[in-house]
Amino acid sequence: MTPLFRLLNIAAILDQALDFKEIAIDIDIMIQPENKLKQGWDVIVLAAAISAAIVTPLSIIFHLTRFSLLNLFNGLLVILFLVDIVVSSNTTFSLHGEIISDRKAITKKYLRGWFWPDLIAALPVGLLFFISGLLTAGGPLQLLRLNLLFKLPKASRTLSRTGGARVNPAILRLVLLVFWIFLAAHFISCSWILISGNPDGLDPVSLYIRSFYWTITTLTTIGYGDITPSGNIQTLFVVLIELIGAGMYGLIIGNIANLIANIDVAKSQYKEKLEKINTFLKYRNIPVSMQKKINNYYSYLWESRRGYDEFSVLQDLPDHLKVSVSLYLNKEIIEKVPIFQGAGEDFIKEIILNLTPVVFTPGDSIVKAGEVGFDMYFISKGSVDVMSADERIHYATLGSGQFFGEIALLLSMPRTATIKAREYCDLYRLDKDTFDRVLSRYPEFAETITAMAEKRSSEIQAASAGKKDQ
Repeated sequence: MTPLFRLLNIAAILDQALDFKEIAIDIDIMIQPENKLKQGWDVIVLAAAISAAIVTPLSIIFHLTRFSLLNLFNGLLVILFLVDIVVSSNTTFSLHGEIISDRKAITKKYLRGWFWPDLIAALPVGLLFFISGLLTAGGPLQLLRLNLLFKLPKASRTLSRTGGARVNPAILRLVLLVFWIFLAAHFISCSWILISGNPDGLDPVSLYIRSFYWTITTLTTIGYGDITPSGNIQTLFVVLIELIGAGMYGLIIGNIANLIANIDVAKSQYKEKLEKINTFLKYRNIPVSMQKKINNYYSYLWESRRGYDEFSVLQDLPDHLKVSVSLYLNKEIIEKVPIFQGAGEDFIKEIILNLTPVVFTPGDSIVKAGEVGFDMYFISKGSVDVMSADERIHYATLGSGQFFGEIALLLSMPRTATIKAREYCDLYRLDKDTFDRVLSRYPEFAETITAMAEKRSSEIQAASAGKKDQ
């Protein structure tokens, strides 16, 4: 029995044994997929798999067996892939959101998944050929050295996983499509050289470039006819490639068109929404000035939020994630408000979860002097002007991280100033009903707020009395 069949037999017995008894081997070290070193290792394996896919076919067709560096390269690949088997068999995985670190479950999943391609890729076929003297021999037997290519499918998943978090998914799919097309063209070019030989006596570089040229013209269905097959084998091979090219051509065009159309889904949805809004505005004969203001508003939403409604996005999240995102966005602003100083963390969380994002356009009156107030505002982005009721006196300008209207939460009294947006402003609003409802669940802090309200009321009454005496 050959060593290969012995390995396969042992792996099969091990796979069956997992269903009946525990594995006696116990290694304490378990690798997390998110570990930076593990991710770095996956990138190294990916680079090795791509290098093998490019170099190995070339070494076969051009008989590059005398180069010691190439043999060293093949040896390093085998060692690398063997180590990757050990790493993969000690890497945890996620199942329904749960991290599985049980060794039996990990080994069982690996044996029924990527173990066989990894094992075939790690077989030292090149070393066996070198020892047996078959390395310099030609013929179909040399194709066994392509076992290294079995690492490519798993490596391509690594490319998708590592790039997906940093690159637009549509762009990543387009890059992967182009990568697989050129890799397929590389394999076809090498196959054509293997079948047709080198009748013109070209040097290896020129021969490969000419073969690659023939492959691209055939796959793209251009076919100038300057390179033609001779003999049945070459003719049948050309027919096969033409059939593949016809199908691939349609697949490529369809996929590229789809990817380009969806390369920015958010912008496509934004344009569609804006088109519907403009159709409605024209249908209802809305004044042109108002149409322009509405379009500017949506343009600002796109530039600042990419067209997404923050409130609806947060509502779709589970409670713990909603709290985490809301705290990240607003905790610093809330903690600056004097009436919330000394409040517990739970109270702050509830207040933040009940904030409503609002947007005001330049010149909008956010509050007007004299109207009864029932809410306060926190400035996330932009600035506002605080003015007198007749807007002749400018008291102050408030910017990002500041707030106004807190007296309304305590006393619900008429506003003492008019506040207008200087530019597009992203604000968060907290209304009194929500504030009182949250406050009712924290009686100790409610006493502090009541005392603060009474003090503020006394100060306002005293200030009003002083103005009357004057």
